[in-house]
Amino acid sequence: MEISKQERRTFLIRQILKGLFFLAVLIIGFLVFEKAFPANEREVWFGSIYDNISLVLSIFITSEVLFGIIPPEVFMLWALRTGHLGQYFIAIGILSLISYLAGAFNFNLGRWIRNTRFFVRIRRTWLQNSLLQLQRYGGYLIVVAALTPLPFSAIALLSGAGNVDSRTYYINSLWRIVRYFVYALILYETSL
Repeated sequence: MEISKQERRTFLIRQILKGLFFLAVLIIGFLVFEKAFPANEREVWFGSIYDNISLVLSIFITSEVLFGIIPPEVFMLWALRTGHLGQYFIAIGILSLISYLAGAFNFNLGRWIRNTRFFVRIRRTWLQNSLLQLQRYGGYLIVVAALTPLPFSAIALLSGAGNVDSRTYYINSLWRIVRYFVYALILYETSL
């Protein structure tokens, strides 16, 4: 079922607005958390984790590969508050590249498993609707997943399994890097 460009644009805009709403909720929650709990109390709770760069990056990579279990904005805030990865926007560049590569890993994993017996069974049972959405929205769904709280790596896996053209996937998923910098700028401005 082919849909018009207008329907695709409407889908994209609606999802971006949902993403911005989610970001606003996250920022408000963060600001309330900072007001409710003094810095020394937060340091007691999270200090050993915050100061362990390897642990935080391992958690981030795992989250990004496993479909964004933890919102990436949490790690952006970590980078902003600690400076452990260097200047804030350099840290955001590192985090965005990790996220992009996690998506590329899942895309290629999807391409690799798409014809396995196990995946064919899963596709028939649970993924029919998702694959129809992918066919319906194509590259727009990849852009939406890159820009919004939709699980980017899950869409990447689905894109690979759904046989999306590699060039289409890699170009559209570059929006993931843009999202990181835009969200990071918003977080930076609201935390001043």
